[in-house]
Amino acid sequence: MTHILKRERQLNVLTQILHSAHDIDSVMPDVARMVAELVEADAAALPLVVHGTETLEFRYTYGIPVSLLSVKLPRGPTLAWQIIETRLPVLVNAYLHDERALAELTAQDIRAVIGVPIAADEQPVGVLAVYRIGRDDPFTVHDLNILTVVGRQVGLTIERIRRYQTAVQEAERRVALFYASQQIGATLDLPNLYRTIHQSVTSLIPCDSFALMLIDPVSNRLDIVYHASASPDTAEHARDEAVAHVIASGQSLCVTGNDQDTRLLIVMRRGGQTFGVMSARTCASYIYSATDLEMLDQLATTAAIAIENARLFEAARREADMRTRLYEASQRLGALLDLSQIYDELYRATMSLVFCDGFLVALKTDEQASPSVIYCVGRAYSKACADLAHRAIASKTSLRCDNDACGGSVLVAVMRRGGCVTGAILVRAPQPYTYTDADCSALELLGATAVIALDNARLFADAQRHATIDELTGVWNRRSFFENARREFQRSQRTLRPLTVLMFDVDHFKLVNDTYGHTAGDQVLRGVAERCRSQLRVIDIIGRYGGEEFAVALPETDIEAAEQIAERLRATVENTSFVTAQGSIALTISVGVAVYEPDDQTTLDAVIDRADRALYLAKRSGRNCVRVWSYPATEVRD
Repeated sequence: MTHILKRERQLNVLTQILHSAHDIDSVMPDVARMVAELVEADAAALPLVVHGTETLEFRYTYGIPVSLLSVKLPRGPTLAWQIIETRLPVLVNAYLHDERALAELTAQDIRAVIGVPIAADEQPVGVLAVYRIGRDDPFTVHDLNILTVVGRQVGLTIERIRRYQTAVQEAERRVALFYASQQIGATLDLPNLYRTIHQSVTSLIPCDSFALMLIDPVSNRLDIVYHASASPDTAEHARDEAVAHVIASGQSLCVTGNDQDTRLLIVMRRGGQTFGVMSARTCASYIYSATDLEMLDQLATTAAIAIENARLFEAARREADMRTRLYEASQRLGALLDLSQIYDELYRATMSLVFCDGFLVALKTDEQASPSVIYCVGRAYSKACADLAHRAIASKTSLRCDNDACGGSVLVAVMRRGGCVTGAILVRAPQPYTYTDADCSALELLGATAVIALDNARLFADAQRHATIDELTGVWNRRSFFENARREFQRSQRTLRPLTVLMFDVDHFKLVNDTYGHTAGDQVLRGVAERCRSQLRVIDIIGRYGGEEFAVALPETDIEAAEQIAERLRATVENTSFVTAQGSIALTISVGVAVYEPDDQTTLDAVIDRADRALYLAKRSGRNCVRVWSYPATEVRD
């Protein structure tokens, strides 16, 4: 947090310097130094296009040898010219190996570069670049975002200085106008910026009430974002026919009601597009003049630039914060292997990124199956929301809807992995136009991370199942049976409750293998396991002990109940005809029973051994029967 505050202070100071500059030559060396300090770079440069030529000249530098000041770059396949031609920022953390690298810079052991375009009057005029020299510390995307904002501000400063230099001979009120613009441009916080614009207008013309109406970039609606008046009623600045005319025509307008009411509507433009309207009203007997209109037109341009800068800065800060949250969420998701925990964490991560009062996750189990709602919270629990998620998955495209059947604002971000859409995250908010493209991108990134976490959890579950389940019969394998039975044995010791162990195997199983083959024998074992498991409770533990022998642990079961269960298993097998590839086969089993009582000072292995000895007696007694190890006797009871 300290580091972020420091950067914000540095950026504010830099912004103030840029907006207070009167001469490019006097401010750009300091800008180069402060930009390098802002992103912890070793050097910075502002190569500018020489007017009327296709040559770049290193006119302003910091931390770079003086010899580079004489370097002039004709248009060519260098990184600087690429940035100018594409008007896109570039981050290169392996500059020494980049084919666009400049030999004069690589000779200085420059290893990482960020370059952003500088434009004035919508035309590229140069590049703002920072460098890491002799060290491999990479620049980050956050550094790139900050430098992009500064680059725009530098371009806007050059643009403003040029305009200022042509207007420097104007009257004293023009100086006041510039001072007001300076105050506006030095503010990056939107609420404070709106107040500063209001104060600037008040310093230039009589103004009893003021409103700022901006076109929302998402909904394209004109919203009153700021209002200040002695009267609490905003109707005096209503979005009426006069405002609609100003927006449609793109021309400012003075509306005179009577001697006590004059309203000035100033259109705000940026990049040739109408940005919003400033509405100033006076109740005094004052008629706004053409000079007032012209002056506020210029102020509106500065205000529009400042608002766009503040929005860009806020967007960059939100994006940096969002990327941090996405990284933290991916770390948490990647550490989870339980599906329910992953869905809970995905919900928490989504809540940290966007506001929502409804959340839903829909997934495809396979390519052919229809998507299913796996997880749902709040007001997303509706058929309309589920249908919207299914539609996004089917179209493989994220959706953003406002005032639809789901109500309010809905965003559906598809979840992708390897180019395939496997599901969707849906969020809902009560107010329309809540979500932006940035929100959609963030949730798509989060969804991609969640898909990986879900796949990992499934793989882990499969691996765990293969490690603990007998592949042939689907019951616990020998090791897992012992682990589960040991936990129940320890619980029995703590709670002073009985635990019974059954041992049973298939009678004459070797004869089955010899007569029908091992494939039929495997089918028989699978059938026996399924039939016996169907007769047991959920808490009972059944495992394949080895070959055709099975073990069962019965928690909270005394010897009488265990005998009944054992007899039920025996009868179930005897009364079942097991279907195999070689036909139906009739089978029987022999069962041995032993019980552990809390006052019996013995071990689980000893109890299992007793049940095994009882099974041996059942075999000797003619098979297809149940025999019990009688407690506390030491002999098997028939």
